[in-house]
Amino acid sequence: MKRTLKDFLTEIEKGTAPSLILLHGDDYHVHETSRSLLGALVPEDQRAFNFERFDGRTASWDQIESSFRTPPLLPGTKTIFIENAPYFLSRERNGELAKKVQQLWSEEKKDEAARLFLDLMAQEGWTPNSSDRDRPRPSGPGAKPSARGNGKGKESPGEMDDILAYCLSRGMDPAKHRTAQDHRLLDLLEEGLPSWVVLLISAPHVDKRTRLYRRVEQEGSVLDLSLERERSGRIKKESLADFLDRQIRGSGKRIEPKARNLLMARAGDELWGVHQEIEKLLLYVGEQPWIRAADVEEVFSDQAEAWIFDLTTAVSQRDTLRAISNLARLLFQGEPALKILGTVASDVRRLLTARQFIDGELHGRWKGDMTFQEFQRTVLPKGAPVITQNAYADYMSFQRASIFTSRDLVRFLRMIYQTDIRLKSTGKQPRMLMEQLILEMCQS
Repeated sequence: MKRTLKDFLTEIEKGTAPSLILLHGDDYHVHETSRSLLGALVPEDQRAFNFERFDGRTASWDQIESSFRTPPLLPGTKTIFIENAPYFLSRERNGELAKKVQQLWSEEKKDEAARLFLDLMAQEGWTPNSSDRDRPRPSGPGAKPSARGNGKGKESPGEMDDILAYCLSRGMDPAKHRTAQDHRLLDLLEEGLPSWVVLLISAPHVDKRTRLYRRVEQEGSVLDLSLERERSGRIKKESLADFLDRQIRGSGKRIEPKARNLLMARAGDELWGVHQEIEKLLLYVGEQPWIRAADVEEVFSDQAEAWIFDLTTAVSQRDTLRAISNLARLLFQGEPALKILGTVASDVRRLLTARQFIDGELHGRWKGDMTFQEFQRTVLPKGAPVITQNAYADYMSFQRASIFTSRDLVRFLRMIYQTDIRLKSTGKQPRMLMEQLILEMCQS
């Protein structure tokens, strides 16, 4: 049976907690769980004497091991917390991690991309002076070239240089970053932890196949805090809804149903980002007891590209003002014009595919007023999606595609292609070019 935080807290209260605990999975859950465990393990008045914290990415193992050899100053146990430990990585997964770096960077999650990039640098033994052929490569299903790649499935040296420059600008020194092998934790476990020590470790990424991970499972307890996800990679709706409801309830606020639906639509794939947006929303509403849809629209950044539904709906209704307003909000929130354009292009291609199904092999089977359950029964073969990775996303694509003709959507793609060229070659203001595109789509 999978152990929970409640199990650990009960054991700590009874004095039967394990002396070795590893946390890994979702960043937000790891952060909150480690805070709860530390609160139970080390009372505030003993923090200065019976507690030491180390960043596993930068602390030398000699420093950490010295702490293990030093008994607590006060009676009781001494808690050692190693956070961001890179010890559970393996080179076999470096291609996957390189792909993750590329994805985070393209999504403008630069701090996360930079930290993982430094892990890869250390793991591969790569330095700022290493040649391009020595650098980590994306691998595995779905690996793609970067935006500035050479078209052959490899990221360009320029992108790697950009990430490295970002690391240096933030004071992230590659020379101080520890490798996954730069520790003697396995030796310490073979020898046995001192009786006075409780070791808590958090790791952003783990390979469960490593010998160290399996040894920690044998010697201590592992709490896997990974999120349940759908096939598309999105957080499961039930898990996301529970998280949002607990956050709002904990604030003492109440939320309108429409506002809650907007939160669900705009939430991204990482709870830490969702938590930060909720904190921003709560500051915005201040003393107001209710969170309303207008509040969410004003300050909750769209992390899940749900804005694309609003934008294409506004275009289909020729509602130029609403379409331009959606665009202005995204640009104000710092979304790059090329990223917005790429998302619009992907959505239009998806709608064109749905429209072709409606006009072709599904002619007569699709009806615009059918429910999702009817859609699953009569349109989807064996309930499997045909456009996206999610049956409900297919249903929404068919609904929105019904509004357009194939000719409309092909014309939109030509406009998007011309805008892409202008953004990359003319030097004109991106906002002006994007607004021109939206005007043309609404008026065509």
